[in-house]
Amino acid sequence: MNWLQGGPFLELSFIIMEPIQIGEVISKLQNIRFKIEVHNPPEYLHQYYEGYPYDEDDPHSERIHQITLNLTVHTTRKRRALLFVEKISSALVAFSICFYGDADDAPEWNQPGIRNDELDEFICLLNSIHSELEFNVGCLALEEDIKGLFDVNEVWPNEKYQLSNLNFKDNLNKFQAVLISQSLQDKLPDAPYTRVNHSGLLYKSALRRLLRDEL
Repeated sequence: MNWLQGGPFLELSFIIMEPIQIGEVISKLQNIRFKIEVHNPPEYLHQYYEGYPYDEDDPHSERIHQITLNLTVHTTRKRRALLFVEKISSALVAFSICFYGDADDAPEWNQPGIRNDELDEFICLLNSIHSELEFNVGCLALEEDIKGLFDVNEVWPNEKYQLSNLNFKDNLNKFQAVLISQSLQDKLPDAPYTRVNHSGLLYKSALRRLLRDEL
């Protein structure tokens, strides 16, 4: 059985600038106040660093660096999740934690859904991860990850994925929450936000509809 099945998926994602050690990031994820279990052995991370050619017929083509890890995340209800790690440019690595996001539970897959009153738990999770990792930008959305904040219509990896190409003005409405480093404050449109963790700014959507209503 697949670790995570069905859909839609609620995606908690963030970007960190290179150079970083993926193992160190994962270790720090396990230090936050929400318990996170990683079910892949440490040596599994070697696949990320080794990568694979973009063109399988051309071993000299650009190498893709990505990996998927199986997680269990202990919110109020224990949840399976997938962690996708993707090097989207020479400067940035994207992390995305995906949860089963339908409002209804899926007992046949042992997957609890996400009720509207549980959404704030994931915003708290985003905040807790920022407190530990101090990432540049993080966000929470249904069927959308951090790459949706960029004004880039190119397949990654691509050097256009730079902090200078973040576009909050046109893309903020895609997300339930966005948390950015204070150094990026000038990129925020006139939207209400809260200061968190001394160095972060948290925007929360005023839309509090059930996740199933957003499809």
